[in-house]
Amino acid sequence: MARKQRGRPLKFGRPARLLALTLPDDVVAALRRIHPDPAWAIVSLYEKSARRPPHAPPPRQPAIDLARLTDRSALIVVDPRALRSAPGMSVVPVAAGRAFLAFDEGRGLADLELALLEQLRDPKSDAAAQKELRALSRQVRSWRRGRGFRFSKRSILLVERTRQPRPRRPKRAG
Repeated sequence: MARKQRGRPLKFGRPARLLALTLPDDVVAALRRIHPDPAWAIVSLYEKSARRPPHAPPPRQPAIDLARLTDRSALIVVDPRALRSAPGMSVVPVAAGRAFLAFDEGRGLADLELALLEQLRDPKSDAAAQKELRALSRQVRSWRRGRGFRFSKRSILLVERTRQPRPRRPKRAG
C-alpha cells in the first residue's frame, strides 16, 4: 500500500517554496482580479506566458480522506467537485482539489450521510458523479461503523471578504 503524505496537500499539486514578495498595490489588485490568491494568479500567468499546458495534475486523490493533524486526530477532507455544500454543512476549499467540512451547530456525521444520500437522489447527477457519491457514502459509513474512531465537533470561524478592498493611494513625497 502506498504511504500517504501527512499534512496539508501541496498547494499547486507540485513542490513549492514560500517567498516574501513586495508588489505595488495596483499589481496586487490586478492579480486578485485574476484569482483571489495572488500566488495562484502568478502561477497561471506564468503557465500562459510559457505557452505550455498547466502542470500535469498529481495522481488522483481519493474523493474523501482523513487528513491527519496529530497522531490521534484528523479532519475529513473531500474533493469539492464531488460533494456540494448542503443545509447545515459547508464544503470549505483549502487547496487545489481539497476541502474540509464545516457543520452548523448541532449538525454532524449523520448530516453528512444525509447530504450524500440526497445528492445521490439528485436526477441532475451524471453516472460518474453518482459513482463518486456512492464511494463517499461507503467510506463515511465504514468510518462510522469502524472501531477506533470517535467523531467530535469543533467550531471554526470563516472570514469572508464582502467586497474588494479599495487600493491604497501612494503617499506623496513632500
